[in-house]
Parts: sequence; C-alpha cells; structure tokens
Amino acid sequence: MKKFLIKAAVFALILGILFVPFAVFVDPYNIFHADDPVDNGVEPNKNYVKMRNVLSHPDKYDSFLFGSSRVGFIDVERMEDGHYYDMMYSEGLPAEHLDNLKVMAERGIIPKNVTLGIDDITYFVDPALHESQLYRLPFPWDGTPSEKMGFYLRYFDLITLSQSLEVLRDHKVNDPEAMQRLLDTGTENLHIVPEFNYEGADAWWSSYYYPREEALEEIRQLKAFCDANGIRLRVFTNPLHALTYTKDIANGYLVFLEELAEITDYWNFSGYNNVTLDYDNYYETSHYCPAVGDLIIDTVYYDKTDPELLSQGFGMYVTKDNVSELISLLESQAENYGLPVNTYPDTLNRED
Repeated sequence: MKKFLIKAAVFALILGILFVPFAVFVDPYNIFHADDPVDNGVEPNKNYVKMRNVLSHPDKYDSFLFGSSRVGFIDVERMEDGHYYDMMYSEGLPAEHLDNLKVMAERGIIPKNVTLGIDDITYFVDPALHESQLYRLPFPWDGTPSEKMGFYLRYFDLITLSQSLEVLRDHKVNDPEAMQRLLDTGTENLHIVPEFNYEGADAWWSSYYYPREEALEEIRQLKAFCDANGIRLRVFTNPLHALTYTKDIANGYLVFLEELAEITDYWNFSGYNNVTLDYDNYYETSHYCPAVGDLIIDTVYYDKTDPELLSQGFGMYVTKDNVSELISLLESQAENYGLPVNTYPDTLNRED
C-alpha cells in the first residue's frame, strides 16, 4: 500500500508539473496573458483583462464607460470631455462596476467622468451568478492572498480546458486587431455592418432573468461613490430592440425606469421608436450598432437629438419631476401596439 501511495503521489506531481504550464499556455479566457491577449475563439474574461489594463496604466485614461456588452459598440473616442476607456463586458452590472471603481480609487485612479449604460440586464441579472462563470468571474483585487489564489485555481479546470481545446482548434480566423482594441479603447469592432437575419427573430431573454430591487440600491451606491469623489456621472438606458423590450415591459421593466428616476437623472433611449423598431440598427435582438451609439453620444454629449425621435421618448432627459411623463408615453406606446404592460413584478412572464 505504501508503495502504491508513493507512486500515486509521484504520478500526481508529474501530472501537475505537466498540467500547470499546459493550462497557462492554453489559457482560453486570457487570464494568464492579460497583458498580451490572444484571439483564440473563446470570450476573454474582459472584466479581468480591462481592470488589469487600467491598473497597469494608471495615467492612460481619465474617464470610463461602464455597462454590459451592449455599450461595446459606442465610439468612446467621440466623447468630448475626457480620454475614455470602454469597460464593458458581457452582462456587466453596476455592483461590479462599483467594486472596480473602488479598487481604482484605492490605487489612486479617480476618473473625471463615469458614463453608465443600463438596461434590462441591470435589473434582471444577479451579480452572484457571475461567480460561477469563468468569462465573467470578478477578480478579488482587494481580497486575501488565498482568495486571489483561489481565483487563479478556478482556471486550472481539466473539463473547461478540454472543452476549450475544441473551440480553439476550430477557430480559424485570428484577429489581433480585436485584442489590441481591447487594450486601447475597450470597444468592439465599430466597422462591422449589421446583417440581421429577421426570420424567426425573438427577444433576447434568459431563464434566469428576474427583477431585482437590489439593482436600484446598487446604482444608488455607485452614484453616492461618484458624488463623494467628485466624479461626473452620466446615466443612460440602452435602446433595447423592440422584441426584447416587449418581453421586458411584460416583466416589470417600466417599474425599474420609474424608480430609477428617484435615484439619478438619466437619458432614456427605451421604448418603441424609429430606432428600436428598425432591425437594421441591430446585430441581433440584443446589440445595437455603432450608428445607434453615435445617436446616444450626440444626445448625451452634444445635446443634439432628432425632434421626431425625441417626441418618441428617444433621448428624453428624465428626472424625478418628469418621469411620470416618460412612463405615460411608454405605456401609451405599448397600448398602441396592443401589448400588456405589467407594472407588478410579482406576476411575471418568466421562462422556466
């Protein structure tokens, strides 16, 4: 038995010696190559890569755009009052953005401007879900050494690596420009022309979406942090594709928009309007194209909005004093389309 245990220990040691460098070399999520990320066909952990980039270059940016991947098609170089970096990543959430801002501040990085794009993901997704998703797992920047080690050990998973190898093997087109853009501006490719396949299009929806009142408190805390540190905060709602927006308002999204005005002013781009009803403005029912991003910038940074769009609520500046006007407009739009507007999140149209 003793000999067997010794052989088993030696085998495990040899396996570990071989497996660790292999895992670091493969590195599907670009955790171990964050300073020089590689396009390998797997979505990087952009939260980690971007935070490492900012903390490694504390003087490179003075302003940040936060949000889910939907704000990835906004040209931050058009934002006039700072050198912006797009911190977006898949399902980026205010609670995570606040944690990142706190870490930046502790490292002496206090931005001039923070612009926050929010939407149904903000309201419906629990940050705790990301603790089990390697491409969204937040790094414990201010955690103990054991917590940080635990983060890295999560990426030495044999099953994950074996599944990733198949993706890496089949990934034929390497895009080094995408990786450089990830480090320079943080945006997606702003030159991709939308080619929406309309046939069979449906709302962008996940079974774990569920209204979270905590989301409003997380935004409140983020705003309080910005106020306390002299950071100019701008908030806007992403212009959700009409099909997705329809699903959202059936699940209480208008409640979120109404209560949001009690916490912060914001620019609204939600609703049924000439932008959100035009499929050519979207890559699918989740992500809008750069031309729509330009409309957001024109409104938020240059105070220029098409009057017809503004009459539809697109670009409306919302405060607690006029939020009832917005909600009435959005409810009227829904009624004109013959849609129910659920204002009570306890009766949800959920998918199991």
